[in-house]
Amino acid sequence: MKANRTPSKGFFKTYLSGLLRFVAVALLIVAQFVIICLLSLRLTVFGLYFYVIAEFAAILVVIGLMNNRASIAYKTAWLTIIALLPIAGIIMYLLWGRSGIKDRIKKKNLDFINNINSKYVPDGSKIPGLEKACPGGAKLARLAEYYGFPLTSGNSFRYFASGEQAFDALIGDLESAESFIFLSFFIVADGALWERIRPVLIERAKAGVEVRMMYDDFGSILRTDKQFWQTMDSAGIRTASFNRITRYLSKLYLNYRNHQKIVVVDGKVGYTGGFNLADEYINAIRRFGHWKDGGIRIEGPAVTGLTSTFLGMWDMTVEAAEEDISRYTYEGNIRGGEALSNTPGDTSFCQIISDGPENNPDNPILDIITGLFYEARGYLYITTPYLVIEERLSDALLQAARSGVDVRIITPGIPDKKMVYQLTKYNYGRLLEGGVRIFEYTPGFIHIKNIITPDVGIIGTINLDYRSLFLHYECGALLWDREALSEARADFEATLNECREVDLKEWKSRPLMTRILQWILNLFASEV
Repeated sequence: MKANRTPSKGFFKTYLSGLLRFVAVALLIVAQFVIICLLSLRLTVFGLYFYVIAEFAAILVVIGLMNNRASIAYKTAWLTIIALLPIAGIIMYLLWGRSGIKDRIKKKNLDFINNINSKYVPDGSKIPGLEKACPGGAKLARLAEYYGFPLTSGNSFRYFASGEQAFDALIGDLESAESFIFLSFFIVADGALWERIRPVLIERAKAGVEVRMMYDDFGSILRTDKQFWQTMDSAGIRTASFNRITRYLSKLYLNYRNHQKIVVVDGKVGYTGGFNLADEYINAIRRFGHWKDGGIRIEGPAVTGLTSTFLGMWDMTVEAAEEDISRYTYEGNIRGGEALSNTPGDTSFCQIISDGPENNPDNPILDIITGLFYEARGYLYITTPYLVIEERLSDALLQAARSGVDVRIITPGIPDKKMVYQLTKYNYGRLLEGGVRIFEYTPGFIHIKNIITPDVGIIGTINLDYRSLFLHYECGALLWDREALSEARADFEATLNECREVDLKEWKSRPLMTRILQWILNLFASEV
């Protein structure tokens, strides 16, 4: 079955059932805070004795926070809350901020992920080939392999400079699926794009293809309803809703979201990037001006990394270690009595990287990005919708700029989240003073998540903000392929022609009220 390749007029639809569920959860969260604040006021009637106990508890909490290996932004946010609400803040931290039940939940989740990853482990065999093809590249690859991400070679890539291009190619691959289709998106929305993809998935499922579709409950709550997913289930498509927002409400675990975008077809072809399954990602509707997105298509052994990541998240979501990954790997998938060919030439190297809150306080993706910044030579081009970074990443960017690397960053000119936009602008100052050049995409919102140098790059789902680096499950392709990197660089340079460069003098002269707002928001950078 061939899908309609002519984009119809899109639409943005909010489902009442999702809106009501979202409002109910929000009210329950507010109620928890109100009860805590009222309780803290009630406790103050006990006078001096309670004051002494509260002060002692505050000292212990602060000492514990300062010795915590968590990020500076996390510590600052909690210290600010405790300073503003001394009693209520301590209670909130003891309930939601410290280790305990969250750690037990995270350990259980990590067990599901490790059950898959333990069958897909690095062996270091490709490192010498990478060192020969790209002198100096092995250091970053070894770091990624240390965290469990195998280095592969013999891949081919296709870079997409827009969501429109990505979905045209993706739908074509879905139509040709013969064995299985895996899809995972943060946002799935009813609309023109879905009307192109839905019949393809249903037709392939009827033809005997195994189809699984995973979505984030929070990301999709307003854009789909129960009937939307029941239609998929009745067609023989397995669906899974990641971390339903009511599940861990009392533990505030609902903040941990699956932000990954993964499509795998037959174990041969994989996709990842910034695009979600919604009409704004192909500009069938306009929400924040022109929406510029992108991603990458991978064909070759690296696809197994996307498969492994998907299956680990699937097992965690359905809470069942049900997978035999060899059935779905690039090397192990059998069709027509012959194994899929693997041509492991020492070219086109790639590692699929991923992580989530289970890894905290260690953070593989953050470490790999930091290492890439420090290793950059020639130029370092970054495209990100959000720029809310801590000193660790800022220091790495500044060292690159001061050592002569041409560091340029593109951010949106029209925001989708106004508070995060203000924090992004607040982060301009130190970088501009250190020689980093920053550009804003004037036609609208840019959602691409790329980090590009002449030798190595990361293309995936990772935003440069606290949520992506500490709270969300993310993934990306760490790749050494000059053709793909050259295409990404060409896209970056073409996009610069539609950007306005941010001037340091202009940034310093922003209105006083804007400065105050940004300064306050920065205290809660880990929560915005």
